[in-house]
Amino acid sequence: MPANPITFLKSRAECDAVLATLALKLRTYQHRDYNATFADETDELRTASTATRLAKAAAAVERYTQDLADPDLTKTEWTRIKQALITATAQRDRLELAVTDDTGADAYLADVDDDLLDGQVAILLAAQKAVTDHRATLAA
Repeated sequence: MPANPITFLKSRAECDAVLATLALKLRTYQHRDYNATFADETDELRTASTATRLAKAAAAVERYTQDLADPDLTKTEWTRIKQALITATAQRDRLELAVTDDTGADAYLADVDDDLLDGQVAILLAAQKAVTDHRATLAA
């Protein structure tokens, strides 16, 4: 016996009610799919932006470190550069903490969630087709 026996539906009215419900469920899962895609795109942009900012901060740390090695710096210049180095180092360290890769369990579960959404949409589309086809066989 199939998981969803279409023979439960005895009239076009029942088919219409089921199709309306399936359409709502389909829109819900398509909306979730869209939101998941949007979240992935946002994460990719944020990761790229953070990586760019991290590279700039690391370059600033390197530059300030080299500048501090200049033996001809005045006490005022040395203090200004040292403060800039401390700030750049703190920024680099904060950005390093922000850069994370989805690996391991989190990445696996995110893929499972994506597969679940894709599977729900496919199931709902197949159910809509089956009900539509069955409806056509019923008397008006």
